[in-house]
Amino acid sequence: MSYHSRNNHSLSAGPVAGFTLIELLVSIAIVSVILTIIVSNQSTYTDNAALSNLSDQIGLTLSQAQAYGIGVRELFPGSSDFSASYGLVFSLLDSGSDSVYLSFADRNGNKLYDGDWSCPTGGISECIEKTDISRGNRIDSLCVVRAADTDICGIGRVDISFIRPNTEAQIIFFDAGGGTLNPPGSIGARVILRSPGALTKSVVIYKTGQISVP
Repeated sequence: MSYHSRNNHSLSAGPVAGFTLIELLVSIAIVSVILTIIVSNQSTYTDNAALSNLSDQIGLTLSQAQAYGIGVRELFPGSSDFSASYGLVFSLLDSGSDSVYLSFADRNGNKLYDGDWSCPTGGISECIEKTDISRGNRIDSLCVVRAADTDICGIGRVDISFIRPNTEAQIIFFDAGGGTLNPPGSIGARVILRSPGALTKSVVIYKTGQISVP
């Protein structure tokens, strides 16, 4: 009789001393959910940070082009050419062009980048620098900003330059076929950027010369 009682006590104390199989599975499931949430939030944070860095970089590069345009900058050392305007060009017309943008010197005063997308430098080339967009980010779309607050997107290319001594931006739009556009009511251009996780951020350049990174 006493043996039977000790055995029952031993069996009843078993679950109290450790995890049952069900408790172990529940614990694993809870930990898995927590880790999934952490990883997901970290990925979103990383995406957002990289996209913010990209938009800030573009905004700063535009500000630099504006400073070059209104200042006195020699085209290249020893050239004795101080007449060029400076700017950036964004394009979705060519394969892979959504992952780069170009800085250029407008040497002939037509407010456009006249070189090709491979960006040869030196000599008579207008290309100054080709910047690769990293971390899987890309240019999602290009838009016309209008006074009526109704953007026109689906633009194929936009050239933005600054002519000395003015701070205003000269903006030339191209349609999806590569033809120039003169959209009514235009007050600026918007470059929409997209991350691998589908987050978006914009850089807006107004004709007044204001550069905004909302």
